[in-house]
This record gives sequence, structure tokens and C-alpha cells, in this order.
Amino acid sequence: MSLTIKVGILYNYPRRPSRGESINYLAEVEVLDQVRAVQETLEKLGIRYCEIPLKDDIEEAIKVLRGYRPDVVINLCEGFMGDSSLEMHIPAILEVLRIPYTGSGPLALGLCQNKGLAKAILRAHGVPTPNYQVIDGWAERVKCELRFPLIVKPLREDASIGITRDSFVRSLGELERQVKYINRVYEQPALVEEYVDGREFNVSILGNEEPTVLPISEIIFDFDEEPKIVDYAAKWLKESEEYAKTRPICPAEVSPELKGAIEETALKAYRALQCRDYARVDIRLDKNTKKPYVLEVNPNPDISPEAGFARSLRAAGISFEEFIMRIICFALKRAGRSPPHI
Repeated sequence: MSLTIKVGILYNYPRRPSRGESINYLAEVEVLDQVRAVQETLEKLGIRYCEIPLKDDIEEAIKVLRGYRPDVVINLCEGFMGDSSLEMHIPAILEVLRIPYTGSGPLALGLCQNKGLAKAILRAHGVPTPNYQVIDGWAERVKCELRFPLIVKPLREDASIGITRDSFVRSLGELERQVKYINRVYEQPALVEEYVDGREFNVSILGNEEPTVLPISEIIFDFDEEPKIVDYAAKWLKESEEYAKTRPICPAEVSPELKGAIEETALKAYRALQCRDYARVDIRLDKNTKKPYVLEVNPNPDISPEAGFARSLRAAGISFEEFIMRIICFALKRAGRSPPHI
């Protein structure tokens, strides 16, 4: 089988983060797993492709794009030059070049990158999210009106970067310590939000006009002590205790009523932040009220074989090849072009 299209695989070449801890490099490297998975899939489908690593010279990448002239780009970029806040600018460049691309557009990526702004938009659309406060620079005049315990994280990072066991704070003194740490080390404001004690779910969504909610995944915490969170170690440090004791189960064991509530909340969040093609919504269930709260919305999430999105695809019976073809067709449809001929 051969498909008569040319695909560009655009991704940020891993490099040391421009701020934060050096260990955060592990989150940068994971993009290579996504690239390999997409390459293997395109080869199986008989689709011609060009690998386009985005390093420090944006002009070189643009030169390759103009020379290769792909029909569509699979956009795996999660930042530029080690700076995740620049993620939104990559699809903007593709739009200027009039090259169709997969995934969310610049606006959605920018909104979701700023966790405080994303939460404000969710609230405006009636989507439950934990009470929060953005603190940029600790001072004596800072007043915290939130209920302890709290979670403190960088305002503009993803992949659990900047989240550790110390992010869970129980007092004003601990809050001051962690806010100052985020402000100093990550050079950005801190997002402070109330800790929701309850079950945690990852909800993967695929599609646009009528998006499909894939089988829900639950994070099981194999320990009793607080906090029960997916911190950086639990996500990336495979030799750590946090990683070993934090495991996903998909599909999650939920009642039909709870499943409906989680799916409805996730879809409202997906639409409110203008996600498209595919995304993952992280939700926490209050153990007392059983109300789902959106923690974060992740457009263009990790699609490597071991990641949660791929796990939900498998549970839904959707092959990775079918997923890649779907997002390619989504991009071509937006550009008013016909789907590839098989």
C-alpha cells in the first residue's frame, strides 16, 4: 500500500531546559520516542516522510520545509531551544507558511501553557477546577485565601516539571518556601491551587466536530500517605519509588454515572480551550462530593507507545496507524484538501 502524500515530522530536538532543574532534560528526550513511533507507522502505511528536527536555527527548519514541501506536517514540537513556553509559536510559523499540520493551533497551545489563564477560561465556561491563586514574587503583603493543603507548581510548564513532593504544602511557611523556589528556579510565577483529595483520571479525546472520548485511564497510587500526585519522579524517573508506586489502569473501573460526568467535564474543557484533533484532560474526583475537577488540559499530549494517550487508543481498539491517519486527515480537511488516496 502506498499513499500519495508527503509528510513532515516536525519535532523539537532535545536540549537542556533554559530554566529549572537539569533533571528536567528527561522530559525533553521523550519526544524521540514519539518520533520513532510515527516514523515506523508512516513506513507501515507506505507514506513518504521527512524528519525535521527543530534545533537552535529556526531558519534552517523553514528552509527544509520549503524545500521538501510536505502536504501535511505532524507537529510533535513541545517547545523551542529548551523553552516550553515557545511551543505555541511553531504552529504559527506553519500557518504563515500555509502548511497544514496536526494538533492544536497557537491559541489553544498558548492558553493551556498558562495554567492560570486556562483555569480562568474553564471557570468562565462553567468547568469545575480547583480554587487557585497566581503568585509572582513573594512579599509580606501576599495573602493566601485558599484552604490548605495546597499544590504549588510553575505557571508555564508541562510534563509535571517543577512538581515534587515539596509542592504539597500545609502551612503559610511552606507555601512561602515553595513559591520562592518556583519564582527563583523557574523564573516565572507560581500557580497555587487547593489540593483535591480523591481519585485521579486521564481522559483522552480524539476528534473535532464530534470528538470521541477514549476509555478513561485511572492513576492508582500504591501508598497511603499524602500527597497522592503524579509528580516529576512518578512520571519520568523509572528507578524511583514514586514511579513504581504510581500506575495507570485503563479502562478505569467507574460507574456509568461517574463515567458520564467525567466525560462531560472533559469535553467541556476540550472545547472551552479550543483544542483540536487530540488532547488529554487530567481530572481529580473530590472524594466527598464525587465532583470531577479539571487539573490541566494537555493539547498535543505525548503519543509515545508507553504514554497514556496511546494506552487509551489500545483500549478503544484503535491502532496507532489508524490514529495517525485520522489526524493527518483532520489537518488536510482544515486546509480544504482531499484525504490521501489509498
